[in-house]
Amino acid sequence: MEEEVRKMQKEAGRHSYSLGSVLGRMLRNAWRQCPSVYRIFAVYTLAAAVYPFLAVGLPKAMLGELEKGAAARGERILWIAAAYFVLAGLLGFVRTFTERMGYEKLSFLRLDYVKDSCVKYMEMAYPYAEDAHFVQQYDKAFIATQSNDNGVEGIYHKLFEMPAVFLTVGVMGVLVSRLSLWVLGGLCLNLAAILWSGRRGQRLRYEKKETEARQRRRVSYYSQTAGDFRYGKDIRLYGLKERIRENHVQEIEKYRALNRLLAGREYRLGFVCLAAALAGDLLTYGILIGRTLSGMSIADFSMYLTATLTLSAYLKQAAEQLSFIIGEGQYVHELYRFQDTDLGEKGGAHPAVAGDTLEIVFDDVSFRYPGTDAYVFRHLNLTIHKGERLAVVGINGAGKTTLVKLMMGLFDVTEGQIRINGVLIGEYDKKALYSMFSAVFQDVNVMAFTVRENVAGRTEGIDVTRVAAVLERVGLSQAVDALPGKTEQMLLKVIDENGAMLSGGQNQKLAIARALYKDACMVVMDEPTAALDALAEAEIYEDFSELVRGRTAVYISHRLASTRFCDHIAFFDGDGLKEYGTHEELMAKQGAYYEMFTVQGKYYTQTDAGQPEKGGAGR
Repeated sequence: MEEEVRKMQKEAGRHSYSLGSVLGRMLRNAWRQCPSVYRIFAVYTLAAAVYPFLAVGLPKAMLGELEKGAAARGERILWIAAAYFVLAGLLGFVRTFTERMGYEKLSFLRLDYVKDSCVKYMEMAYPYAEDAHFVQQYDKAFIATQSNDNGVEGIYHKLFEMPAVFLTVGVMGVLVSRLSLWVLGGLCLNLAAILWSGRRGQRLRYEKKETEARQRRRVSYYSQTAGDFRYGKDIRLYGLKERIRENHVQEIEKYRALNRLLAGREYRLGFVCLAAALAGDLLTYGILIGRTLSGMSIADFSMYLTATLTLSAYLKQAAEQLSFIIGEGQYVHELYRFQDTDLGEKGGAHPAVAGDTLEIVFDDVSFRYPGTDAYVFRHLNLTIHKGERLAVVGINGAGKTTLVKLMMGLFDVTEGQIRINGVLIGEYDKKALYSMFSAVFQDVNVMAFTVRENVAGRTEGIDVTRVAAVLERVGLSQAVDALPGKTEQMLLKVIDENGAMLSGGQNQKLAIARALYKDACMVVMDEPTAALDALAEAEIYEDFSELVRGRTAVYISHRLASTRFCDHIAFFDGDGLKEYGTHEELMAKQGAYYEMFTVQGKYYTQTDAGQPEKGGAGR
């Protein structure tokens, strides 16, 4: 994994930024996803390019009539004004209407990028999700799709507007050049100043992008924590409000300081633009006044003045658009680099095992987490046979959950091999590999979906009969029937303010129901009953054992309720696999397993007014 991260970073260095390739890819994607936007764009460009020339031609036409001194000039001026307002209204309507139509379609294009990025993020190899450096490195890629005004959509907007702007600049430039090339040169000087200062400002922001992303995440963390229902009890009971508030204020101040630094640099660069603009204006007005004193008509003066001011405004707009595209193109480049980088989401080509359960072989496996030196396992050899029920027990931190992550392909081994039904785990297609496991983890994650969707793990094609059956099996049907919407009841209050909040034990039962519904080749229970008492845990394990009969099943716990009904027990301590055998064999050995089982035995029995003891590991 570490080698993959270094390779990715090395590849990033070779993946140099090319604005042309970024824009070309964006335009091809727009044509593929929404070709109609090009038709809208053509109409908009025509209307938007013609529109400013009406304002340039109107003063010349009206003043020209006044200079003629004709008797009917009042009527002609009225017709000129009427024609102007009709054409301006028509072109303005077409421009605004097509602009809004186009912007709506461009928003959908951005949402396509958001969807693709989310899919990539959810399918990439799991270790990246736990790598803080990776998240920080690619945070700037997600900036490209965060809003309507920056990144992908911001560039699309500018590309939508720019052809009309450049057409106007080209024709206005020819017109102004007839007055004086010096005026045109002054305007170009102003353009160069805007481009230079804008590029310098964008470069500074890009250099600070990782710092800005990190600071934004910190501010966001405290904002989310303050409003997260899960932290409500701890905040109140332990008086954490002031600590959270103080930290939040500190992080906001750091964020503001960074923004002040960036804004201050842009403010100072603005003086360069101001000086260039003043020089261009002095040159323009000086030449216009001189030409007028030399005999140029007032009508021509008005036309050239309006044309020069319009050209100046459009040149500034073009410069800002170019600067924006160059700057934001870097973020879109990062987005494309994220989407194009192989992050292990594919895996091999071997299909999923069908119509059979699994055998998993750990062959001389050693493993340490990326970025660490301490090995969790050294030379581990373990075979989980087909149809076997294996209990993996031991002290906290002994590597029980790591064993699960390795057997399901969430992490790659550092040394050695893992084979599933004789096939190296790396040769399986990742989606096929994940489809072979029904897993229930200790940290249960309930989604803001309906009960039915949480159980089925999907939104369509749900077998409602199976949903009801598995809820009954895990002892959750009565609680679900008590909800207003029953299996259609939305959970959590994130999406629906009337969403139901299940207890910790009910959430774990819901996760077990989801594992049963999936009906995969192998079942893994990774301390899923930690929120239940010992007796309830033992009952669920015994019932669950019957439900998964015929499949390979692994039960992981630091409590020993799962061991009596399992075929074999693997006991792990800080040095790896310490003991292996049946319950009777390990008890007879009187080693570490015997000591832990004996100590825990009293928690799995109960006596009630002369009733016999029942349940659990102590009977």
